[in-house]
Amino acid sequence: MLACAAVPLFAFGTLTFARSVPTSESVPPAVEAPAPTAAVMQRGGISLDQAIRIASERYPGRVVRAETTMRGGRVVHEVRILMEGDGNARMRIVRIDAETGRFL
Repeated sequence: MLACAAVPLFAFGTLTFARSVPTSESVPPAVEAPAPTAAVMQRGGISLDQAIRIASERYPGRVVRAETTMRGGRVVHEVRILMEGDGNARMRIVRIDAETGRFL
């Protein structure tokens, strides 16, 4: 393997130093949050279908994806809605707490 030295670069009138990029061997794998279990989902709260309905009522559009994930130690329903109108389309990601049904 070749040794890399810092090389000065001039960008936009300032002096910047480029560094070598770590290889995939030296980067640890990303840690994914565990998927919510059936026991977590049975504690009460709202289902993914209910979350889709709640999100669609507030943000009209076409639901293109919906999934249940863990965020910050809580179960969250994420609903992606394609909102079209006025010649431009926007994707809105709506997060709803699966236990309380509140928008996050």
